[in-house]
Amino acid sequence: MSERWITESEELLRRMEALSSKEKRDRLEVINSILLSLNVLERSLGGWRFWVRNLSLMAHFSLEELAEIEGALKRHVRPFVEYDIEATERWKGKFPRVKGPRSSRRKRDNEARGIYI
Repeated sequence: MSERWITESEELLRRMEALSSKEKRDRLEVINSILLSLNVLERSLGGWRFWVRNLSLMAHFSLEELAEIEGALKRHVRPFVEYDIEATERWKGKFPRVKGPRSSRRKRDNEARGIYI
């Protein structure tokens, strides 16, 4: 399983590079490239989530290895979320406002997802 996942991931990275390096792209091609990037990221996050939720698997990692994983993820997640905040602020006027009782729904959603604060 691990070897296949690695091979598929490497192929996805090649596809991402091919899409983004193509000359004279139109808007749809750029959107396709963005979507592929998000799908690749989602696939990777799903794999990480599977590992971390599997305590019998995580039991094989030392405290030092877990701390290394934690540090690497924080170094990658922070800039991505900072860009997310910046992009949302920059382009928030391009999205329609959603009306309705969001605060109660958000609280319920957070509780259902097990948000850690």
